[in-house]
Amino acid sequence: MKPTARRRWKSDDEPSPRERREMIDRGDWAPEEEAPKKAPLPFRLAAWASLVVLFFAAGYGAMSLIFNWMDRKHPNPSPPNLISTPEQAERLTAETRSRDMAASGPAFETLTLSIPEGSSFVTRQIRCDAGLREDVMQQTLSAYMDAVKESKMLDPAANCLNLFQSGDWLYLNVNQRFIDSIKSLDQAKASALLIALVRTMSSNFEPVSKVKFFVDGKEITDKKPVDLTVPWGIRGS
Repeated sequence: MKPTARRRWKSDDEPSPRERREMIDRGDWAPEEEAPKKAPLPFRLAAWASLVVLFFAAGYGAMSLIFNWMDRKHPNPSPPNLISTPEQAERLTAETRSRDMAASGPAFETLTLSIPEGSSFVTRQIRCDAGLREDVMQQTLSAYMDAVKESKMLDPAANCLNLFQSGDWLYLNVNQRFIDSIKSLDQAKASALLIALVRTMSSNFEPVSKVKFFVDGKEITDKKPVDLTVPWGIRGS
């Protein structure tokens, strides 16, 4: 009996179960090992996340142990300005308030009024609340007018409505009662009243040296008994 010729298998030619057994017995064919299957993607992601968490925990624990060891070897002293009790907090607040008050300076300013008296001028010291420059100017001017009203040179209702400084010029917006009071005086008294006003403002608020008057926000046209259409200034200005 002639031996059976070996069959040539193509790569895509799958033998039958019987032929496969015969080939295995002859040693002509061995079953291929199947490649191991991979775990599903969600399980693989969970495994990688667990590994990252494990490494992070290990690193954090190691660093904590190192820092604790360093603290024991070289302990840091408490800072000198550490506040740990309510009494220390109250003391610090009081000290801070005292320093702020000292840095802000006094709560008032001492100023000098020049007041006409007969043929001369007298001075008087006043205190004004410290604040914005124009507010202090307004307080000073009001104090001057009150002093002049004591000598009946100004009507009690005479007043400065507002003021504005620009360089060495001071602009005063007065009411009509102020102008009427000036008109009721002779030239010498009216001049003394205005000169004293200019001296008061220029001596306390440099570089003020000229004062221009307006009445109710309008230019003044009166020139008698003194000319109020021009600015009044101290000599040499």
